[in-house]
Amino acid sequence: MKKVLLIILLLLVVLGIAAGVGVWKVRHLADSKLLIKEETIFTLKPGTGRLALGEQLYADKIINRPRVFQWLLRIVEPDLSHFKAGTYRFTPQMTVREMLKLLESGKEAQFPLRLVEGMRLSDYLKQLREAPYIKHTLSDDKYATVAQALELENPEWIEGWFWPDTWMYTANTTDVALLKRAHKKMVKAVDSAWEGRADGLPYKDKNQLVTMASIIEKETAVASERDQVASVFINRLRIGMRRRRIVQAADRPDRDLRDGRAL
Repeated sequence: MKKVLLIILLLLVVLGIAAGVGVWKVRHLADSKLLIKEETIFTLKPGTGRLALGEQLYADKIINRPRVFQWLLRIVEPDLSHFKAGTYRFTPQMTVREMLKLLESGKEAQFPLRLVEGMRLSDYLKQLREAPYIKHTLSDDKYATVAQALELENPEWIEGWFWPDTWMYTANTTDVALLKRAHKKMVKAVDSAWEGRADGLPYKDKNQLVTMASIIEKETAVASERDQVASVFINRLRIGMRRRRIVQAADRPDRDLRDGRAL
């Protein structure tokens, strides 16, 4: 009987040691850094379970010991197993635990798209086509197509009606969604400028104001020169020069519009 008890005791000790070693391995994995050497974009598809996640991370060489990873999620820290689908940015400094907390938070990676002042809509659409992780929904680059997609009140008011800025987006954001954000901010800024405009300016509507602002920005990016360029344009409009001729002159590379004689 004593031998049986001794054997049972030894088994319990061995099992205890094994369990302790197992827990240590799991916690060591949780606190260890990811295997990546540089920032990595990782996409977790909807419906991915614990096992599939571990296999994907191991296949992508982000973690090692996929079995220990399963123990981490199932036994030691099951709270870390509630992750959300999305596209995430992993860094080399990130631990496995921090990675799992990121997947749980749903805070997806953000990507920048810079819309530069003075560029045409066609340039912006080209940028959107070349940007990573953008979902393309526009069938073509025609003004009518873009205007319809944006549901514009004035479909002909489209060139120059996008706020230049660095816009951040997440994976699978549509081209139309980004354009709507830029257009909405531009409309707000133009409305404010129109309400506060000086008397006597030769602009019949907001679109003429936007067109002139775009021409000025295209001619010079130097803030101190804009008033001079603007005064040249305004004077020509006041004496009856057609706006179309000004646009054509601005598009000619051999013209210096800071010189009134260029027009």
